[in-house]
Amino acid sequence: MKFDAIGIMEAIGGRLLSGSLTKELGSICSDIKDLQRGQWFIALPDDRTDGHDLLHEAFDRGAIGCIVVDNRRYPFLDVESQNSLPILIGVPSTLHAYYQLAILSRKIINPKVIAITGSSGKSTTREMLCNILSIAYKTHAAETSRPDARGLAKKLLELPDSTEVLVVELSQRGRGQIAWLAAGMSPDIAVITNIGLAHLETLGSIENIAAAKCEILESLSLETGLAIIGDENDLLTERANLVFAGGRISTFTQADIEVVGVKPNSTLFVISGSDTLFDLNSHGVAYLRDAWCAINCARQLGLPDYKIAEGLRRYDPERGRGNKTVGRNGATIVDESYSANPDSVRSSVCAFLDTRAFPQLRKFIVLGAMLELGEASADIHAKLGQWLSTQSFECLITIGETAAQITRGANGANFKAFASINAIEAYRLLAATVDENTSVLIDGSDCPELRLLVQLLTAADADVQIIDKISKTI
Repeated sequence: MKFDAIGIMEAIGGRLLSGSLTKELGSICSDIKDLQRGQWFIALPDDRTDGHDLLHEAFDRGAIGCIVVDNRRYPFLDVESQNSLPILIGVPSTLHAYYQLAILSRKIINPKVIAITGSSGKSTTREMLCNILSIAYKTHAAETSRPDARGLAKKLLELPDSTEVLVVELSQRGRGQIAWLAAGMSPDIAVITNIGLAHLETLGSIENIAAAKCEILESLSLETGLAIIGDENDLLTERANLVFAGGRISTFTQADIEVVGVKPNSTLFVISGSDTLFDLNSHGVAYLRDAWCAINCARQLGLPDYKIAEGLRRYDPERGRGNKTVGRNGATIVDESYSANPDSVRSSVCAFLDTRAFPQLRKFIVLGAMLELGEASADIHAKLGQWLSTQSFECLITIGETAAQITRGANGANFKAFASINAIEAYRLLAATVDENTSVLIDGSDCPELRLLVQLLTAADADVQIIDKISKTI
């Protein structure tokens, strides 16, 4: 989306601080490294740099003008002649202005909008849905892992004019953030994949987590909107019905899906009321619920089940979301390390222990810490260990002090358990024993240690020199 000076000022309520109005059109850029001649530069504050310190570089790179905070002093405005001054447009908040421009872009292009949130499964549902919808529609995806929305704004400002469906993923760290993001998106369909103990540190209780996720429903049209809930949790369904009272709500139940076959590379299932066979390149109930959410979104947009099944077959798990590789000594490595909460780990373990999906006789589970659990973290990790002690596999390895609580909770289990300090130690425990009859599940909240372990186990020749070289990058 391209803007001229007047269009920018009208959209964000800005005022001209210097220079003269121009009709030159340009897109918006927030990263000085990406700025090209003929773009507008918007000066955003960040942890490391402040865009206001880069204005001279922006003009040297050929920026049409810059969008800045108007209550700061800019020394080069103190000269007498305004004719030679660069264009500066002032606003109270450049971050707010950035999102306003993004919302304007979304309104002008006017695609159908599907907004997704949840404690886990957001990215997986988004990717499944984009694979499905791209068969019939020009589909664009956007996400933000930051509550200040700059990542989402950047994606929206890059929307192709031809976009027919926009799939947005909304995250939050506190109350009110999803409501603010969703209000700008005005979604046609809102998806809540599930609620769990993720964000317990910032939201304090499962009730507050349910309330925060249901903020996405506040922006749905009662007449035309659809809420899709991929979780049978009573707290979530009660809150959803309260927030979206009178609106259409579709809620997942176990009876909606029947698994008809499990293979090492996929799960075959049918959905109640349809004779179409769906083939999903993943295992476990969590991924099936994400697929159910994606399928129902596609149905709402008019796609027939046979087309949806065709698109779903294209889904290929991203790094850390259950993808499999052949690793050390022919062992099967299952990478679930992108994110984790107690419910998602239990789901991953249950899927991993299904011999139809993972027929290897020897199974090792490696767990890192689950983050954002607040003061209850130690107890939650220990309870996960207690649950694991009821399962049957060969060995549990944890990485780091927080995850060591899982090992302590599994005291007395019928499997071996080790609390390792880091990825190197965990690798050395595994390297000496894994073979082609072994599968290894690696799960936890995304961190360098888990990524390193996956890298070591899947390296072509992970000898001592490679280990020492990689360990220095941690």
